[in-house]
Amino acid sequence: MFSEKAKGLIARTRDPISTRNLVADLLNFPADRLLALFGVTRWEPREVHALKDQVFFDVVTELSQSGWNCDAPAFGEGNRDTLLMETARRGFVRTSERLLEGGAEANYNNRGYGASTPLMCASDPEIMRHLLDRGADPLAVNALDQTDFTYKLFKGLTPGARHYLYNTDKIPLQPLLANFRACVLSRASFPYEPMYPLCLLPVVPVGYPCENIVDQLLIDNMLRGRYIPFSSKALRFELTTGLSVWRHVKRRLMEERSVSPALAVGCMACMAKLEECRKSDDLAFLEAYVEKPLPREPETREKFSKAVFVYLLFSLSSLPAGQILRWLMLLGRLLRQASQWMDFWGEEPLRVVNSLLETRARDSHILHELATLQALLAMRVNVAENFGEFQIPDALAGGKS
Repeated sequence: MFSEKAKGLIARTRDPISTRNLVADLLNFPADRLLALFGVTRWEPREVHALKDQVFFDVVTELSQSGWNCDAPAFGEGNRDTLLMETARRGFVRTSERLLEGGAEANYNNRGYGASTPLMCASDPEIMRHLLDRGADPLAVNALDQTDFTYKLFKGLTPGARHYLYNTDKIPLQPLLANFRACVLSRASFPYEPMYPLCLLPVVPVGYPCENIVDQLLIDNMLRGRYIPFSSKALRFELTTGLSVWRHVKRRLMEERSVSPALAVGCMACMAKLEECRKSDDLAFLEAYVEKPLPREPETREKFSKAVFVYLLFSLSSLPAGQILRWLMLLGRLLRQASQWMDFWGEEPLRVVNSLLETRARDSHILHELATLQALLAMRVNVAENFGEFQIPDALAGGKS
């Protein structure tokens, strides 16, 4: 489709460095400029990703035919990533497959502290499947000793993490579970994204030939890291007879001398997720927990994501009006406490990050998000049918003009 344009561009490069710079520039071009360069002037927004994938498919094909080593670590921060890692990170399925067909190393590992393998860069399960089929090692680790499975769980990349759970016949699940547990217990490795205090915790079904990793020690270490198990099975999982993970979380937090705002928000998300976690005693527990004093110094792992509050809004707004009223009382209590938290700590430790935006210009703080959540939920309770309308009473309609 774009092969002739690609040939012309590649022909103008004279050495490997200029070729690498050209590809790096193309990867960073805005979509309109990139597509215009390759002769596309009209497109629908839904077509952009596929068109960009086709552009780089043709560029990679031409580079391979020209003899350029597409597998050299010449991209990313410090030029430590391969082109395959870049295309996997951007979700270019066809381009990634073309690179693999051309001999790109599926097992490359730069041993960085983040996404240090092509598997870790890939969030699209289709790209992951191609990588695993080409021999990518799911047990390879980064500098934090995280496998891709652990990395994705901590990052919140749930489609990629689920790919491992859906393909347990091809992937050694027990070592992956053990690595996740080891990383949690080490305390040197914790979730990157401010989406967490929440963390997806895999629970092995009954009868599956694997041992569950969930116990009190694991949950306690997650709480120390300021994140909470969030999968439905994990919250219901019985640590001992009659003691579920959720009940253990409540018990441990009530034993604490001080409150963690991150864990308070995490508990709210758990309560919104499952009916079993939002009984009257659960609401009373959270109201009592947030009354505890703050630690003197802000905890560096107190992190909040806009996504958590969006999740809370959509989950709670579907509840019956009577239940929403009880939640409005809880939010009122939290709002009062949050204002005191901000007076004590300041705004910065209670900042809410919108991870979809590249800049911090649209960041807010926990007080703003709680107030917005309360206001929007209040709209769901006893709103008159003519809300927002101004009507002249019928009795006045026949009066003098």
